[in-house]
Amino acid sequence: MASARILVVEDEWLIAEDHKDVLEKAGYEVVGPAASVRSAIGLIENEVISAAVLDIGLNGETSAALIPFLAERDIPFVFASGYVPPDVPMELRAYQILPKPVLALTLIEAVSGMLNGNS
Repeated sequence: MASARILVVEDEWLIAEDHKDVLEKAGYEVVGPAASVRSAIGLIENEVISAAVLDIGLNGETSAALIPFLAERDIPFVFASGYVPPDVPMELRAYQILPKPVLALTLIEAVSGMLNGNS
C-alpha cells in the first residue's frame, strides 16, 4: 500500500526539514517542502497529495491563498504557526492551528486525524 503524501509548506528551512523528518519517520511521503504560495500551488496542481501542513506566514504572503486549491481537490490541511491567536488573520481562525514549535507527536496526530477524516 502506498504511503500518504503530505505537502509541507514552510518558509523557514530548519522547520521545514524538521516537519519532513518527523513525517517521514512516521511513514509518510513528503511533497515539498514549498517555501512560497507559488511553489505550493505548483505542487498542488501537479502532485498527488493526501493532506497538507501549512505555515500561515510565508515571506510576506499568507498561505490562505492555498485554501481554494486544496478545497477544490478535497485535500485536508492544518496550519502550523508561530502566530499568537490575536495575530492570526480572521479568515483563518476557524481552521485548526498547531502552535509552533510543533511537537512531533502533535504533528503526527494532526496528520493522522486528517487522513482519517477527523480534521
